Amino acid sequence: MTSDEARFPARYADPEYQQTHRNLFSAALLQPLEEVLPPGVSKSSFDAAIQKLKEIVGYDQVILGTGLEEYVDPYELWENEDGGPAPRLNGSAALDLHRMNRIIEVNEQFSYAVVEPGVTFTDLYQYCASKKLRVWPSVPSLGWGSVVGNTVDRGTGFTPTATHHQNMCGIEVMLANGDIVRSGQFAISNSAAAHLSKFSFGPSIEGLFLQSNLGIVTKMGIWLHPQPQAYMSCSFDMPEFEDVETIVDIFGELRRDGLLPSTVYVSNIVEWLGMMGKRVEMWPNDGPIPDWRLRELQKELNLGYWNVKFGLYGAAAVIQAHFDELKRIVTKKSPTAAHRLQGHIFAGENDALLEATSVPDPHGGFFVGVPSLWSLPMVKYRLPTQSGVGAHADYSPIIPSSGKTILEWARTARKVCEKENFDLFCDFFMHERHVIFVNMMVFDKTNPDHRKAVDTIFRALYRGGRQRGFSKYRSHVNYMDLVADAYDYNDHAYRRFLEKLKDSVDPNGILSPGKQGIWPNKYRQFRERL
Repeated sequence: MTSDEARFPARYADPEYQQTHRNLFSAALLQPLEEVLPPGVSKSSFDAAIQKLKEIVGYDQVILGTGLEEYVDPYELWENEDGGPAPRLNGSAALDLHRMNRIIEVNEQFSYAVVEPGVTFTDLYQYCASKKLRVWPSVPSLGWGSVVGNTVDRGTGFTPTATHHQNMCGIEVMLANGDIVRSGQFAISNSAAAHLSKFSFGPSIEGLFLQSNLGIVTKMGIWLHPQPQAYMSCSFDMPEFEDVETIVDIFGELRRDGLLPSTVYVSNIVEWLGMMGKRVEMWPNDGPIPDWRLRELQKELNLGYWNVKFGLYGAAAVIQAHFDELKRIVTKKSPTAAHRLQGHIFAGENDALLEATSVPDPHGGFFVGVPSLWSLPMVKYRLPTQSGVGAHADYSPIIPSSGKTILEWARTARKVCEKENFDLFCDFFMHERHVIFVNMMVFDKTNPDHRKAVDTIFRALYRGGRQRGFSKYRSHVNYMDLVADAYDYNDHAYRRFLEKLKDSVDPNGILSPGKQGIWPNKYRQFRERL
């Protein structure tokens, strides 16, 4: 057994995932971990609590010291300054739910699954594939994440059920006092509609456990997409920065009227470069990559400045009719770029259902529910040739799906990034009425100038977003209080309401204090200091 194998025991059945996990965490820490006690807890009290935990769950299931290396954030911005654990509050005990990895049910007829928190997207996909179940789970760009974890943090994918939290149906939650609660029809013993309907009697409580610290989700029903007869891989691109206005106005309207029923994914040229190699290989100089060089790279790689990808799913004839109408609309609204709209259709033979694995790259992958680690190399984009530790951060606001608004924001974001000698490295996901604009900052953790620049960029984007009434859809723990502060209507009535809920269901402040800016009364006095 190698030293890395001893430090990082097997977490994934897939050898590629496990080795990638070990490689990531073995090089992530810049300095040794230090013991941190919870606020107000003495060493003797802490040791006594740890002993009781060991007696309850088993001595080998309580991890301390260097064993915690794979639980810290490998992309922590300020590790050198004050350490970077995953919980919001330093000194917290983290609950590892890896072993709660049962796929309780996958229902083919009604296209849903019921899973525990330790089930990854790859686990769910492989389960469905091995049993030849006629469903396509949605997956994000990295397949090793928890289905439950991604969903309750409002993560997204690429198939028609891509907005995961909107396809959550029937959850089980453990509260801080140990009570087990179920939502909706799942709260009825032996309900035949437990995971079929979001209708409930009385208040709906599922939303209380999205990005919250009010309970621990232990089971979750999630809707899947029925395996289709055909799928069309669609792409479109435009060459100029300002073309984003045209793209948003064309595809935003089509998302709203239903011609395009699932997420439209748009990325800029720099993000594509991040998937293809290190920045120094394409532009070795300091400062943002100049426009003339970006144009050269666009030509070399046959890419636009903005690159659009989406899928159409269903019967082949219906998909073709959708695409033909799309072609007509694009030709009318942007005749000079219409030739860049491409559609590649894949269908099961003799009207059989389409096997996802029969769709080749670059057309398939997560667009047909096949998980991978496709986007992970991007974190190395800004590393020197032979050294460094790749990391990333982002500012991802929710913005109205208006071409004029998105262009104005993209200009603002580019100016902010370039002021700190960073390129605008971004993508956005088009929903019916809004866009999630992901402004990615990839950096070298070992470079103090990079870390300072990333923080400066984030705070400048936050200020610009707040002036416009924008807010991130989720946040790194370092910025949760800052993001939560934007919800300021009526003297932060929303936060005050959540704090009342927190103090009611978790009066001792046990679960994730400070997560999403929701502090229990026990620690509220330390909000600014923490």
